[in-house]
Amino acid sequence: MCINRKGRHYINLNLEKIPKNAWSGKPLKWVNSQYLYADFHNRVIAREIHHLKEIIQDYYKRSEVLTSDKLKNIYLVKHQGKRIKGVNGTVAPGASDKIAAYIDYSLNFGASSKKAEGTRKVYVTLKNLVDSYKSQAVMADLDEAFVLGFIDFLRSDSTDINSDTTVAKYVDRLKVIYREYCDQYGILFKKRIFERLDVESTKRPDKIIYVNDKQYELLSEMKFSPEERRLEITRDLFLLLCNTALYYNDLIAIRSENGFDWNLLKENPEHMVLQGERKKNGEEFWIPLNDTAKRIVKKYFQEGGDYLFPAGVAISEQKFNQNLKVLAEKIKFPDVLSNKVGRKTFGTWTDRLGMDDNDIRMIFGHSPGSVLKKYYTERRTVETYKRILSFIQR
Repeated sequence: MCINRKGRHYINLNLEKIPKNAWSGKPLKWVNSQYLYADFHNRVIAREIHHLKEIIQDYYKRSEVLTSDKLKNIYLVKHQGKRIKGVNGTVAPGASDKIAAYIDYSLNFGASSKKAEGTRKVYVTLKNLVDSYKSQAVMADLDEAFVLGFIDFLRSDSTDINSDTTVAKYVDRLKVIYREYCDQYGILFKKRIFERLDVESTKRPDKIIYVNDKQYELLSEMKFSPEERRLEITRDLFLLLCNTALYYNDLIAIRSENGFDWNLLKENPEHMVLQGERKKNGEEFWIPLNDTAKRIVKKYFQEGGDYLFPAGVAISEQKFNQNLKVLAEKIKFPDVLSNKVGRKTFGTWTDRLGMDDNDIRMIFGHSPGSVLKKYYTERRTVETYKRILSFIQR
């Protein structure tokens, strides 16, 4: 079946070849009665056209661009169980493979392989629980009914789980696996599958704590005496977090030798980009620095050191948060001001500005999925740098 004659995009429906004179090409009657199995062929063709239209409609509703090549790939994964090469060259389980097999893949080659040992054990337990619940379930079976049934199983006497907090933990991990699978194959992530489940994992925080524009201005304009040098450093590093979306521990772990994108710096000394790896998930981040962030980095960076910031600047996270409490009192911040608030401030800000999702993922160090990952190095260009700065300059 041809979905784009000009681009020569075809889909093999795996139907038996028919004589040329049996093909009429008319809607719903593509194969005429001269062929013995005409009705079967026509039903299959109609069904697959319906599947293609469903995908197109999904993208139309979200106002997203859908190329014929992407349409073909999504269709092959979703309806023919196609498997594609994973990040490490390993074939990733597809729609027709078991859920337990995909969890195994994630643990050995995917996002879960980079997680801490304690977190990995949770995924191993999840795999065993899914196996006990429905050992033959495949990725295509992962829908609302499956998740609801899985929750009932976790709460039943078949497991030793005795609290909804633990149930929520495993449902959250299953959601992570499903998102990774969707990213892997470019499939629409159906978040409704994990909504309204009556477990803690679906409860969102009452509010997102972030620094608003007025509070940010108060912090920026704050003056310090020589005796308050440590508070000044804390204020500066917190403003850097607000402008880069970094966690404090990821910031102070950036090494001098590879913490900057030297390719861009060679082209222009003002093209400053921080790069590194998140401790939490092992994913890389690439963050163009606006004028505020540049000023702070230049203020404390010392050439020749192992890390971006010297030991006299980079204190422990605990002490950093303690100093933030003092700053919070000074600006009358109504909530707990911790290093995580900086990341949430950047996220709230960029969401309001309408920055491209892929740029946000690259900055936040979120997994882009294998479909996008191969293009991420190509995205780290002067054009991307300038595009991002057009949003975050301040």
